[in-house]
Amino acid sequence: MNPKYARVAERIKQLITEGSEIAKLERKHEYETYIDDYARLYAWFVQVDNIGRTIFGVDSAHFIHLQEVLKGKPSRSYEVNMVIGIMKGALSDLEGGFLIHQEQLVAGAVFDSVLEQGRHLLKSGFKDPAAVLGRVVIEDCLRRVSREVGLPDSGKAAALNDALRDGGRYSKPQWRVIQSWLDIGNSAAHGKFSDYDDAGVARMIDEIEGFVARELGA
Repeated sequence: MNPKYARVAERIKQLITEGSEIAKLERKHEYETYIDDYARLYAWFVQVDNIGRTIFGVDSAHFIHLQEVLKGKPSRSYEVNMVIGIMKGALSDLEGGFLIHQEQLVAGAVFDSVLEQGRHLLKSGFKDPAAVLGRVVIEDCLRRVSREVGLPDSGKAAALNDALRDGGRYSKPQWRVIQSWLDIGNSAAHGKFSDYDDAGVARMIDEIEGFVARELGA
């Protein structure tokens, strides 16, 4: 798990522990029972809501179920334990890599859109900006794949490509093909427009599309 998700997982564990302690604060008051430390309870709800909203997204099953519980302004231990159950499910999905996969799918869909823009530019006679768009997609993809396998995602794209090859993510032939895409993109970015032609850019875009689909599940 990359450092970003490891920190999130640790935060969720902290919230689960805090929730378990809050659930123990339930007291009987005349004819009903409820947690009598409202400030602590609702501060915890805000923190849980923030994690669900920012990390899993408002359309996620975790957040939807969380909102169903929170909208009733829960104040009893069994309701707190319901929220804890949702958080445990979220933690399990996070540690199992399902959140990462969801993020990659979204990224893959965005990349497809960018590559389509590149194709349109190429058909309109603008091979150079099309090549630049292809370069942007493959570099971003390499950074995402690096994070997924726990490798540093900073530095130049060529270095990321080298690290992924050395780490066994893909073969040397695939590494060589990726480097050819980067070479075209670099030439386009630096004004060396005669280093490549329309056919090379078209092939580059098609191959990058296939690579993104394989690596990000798009």
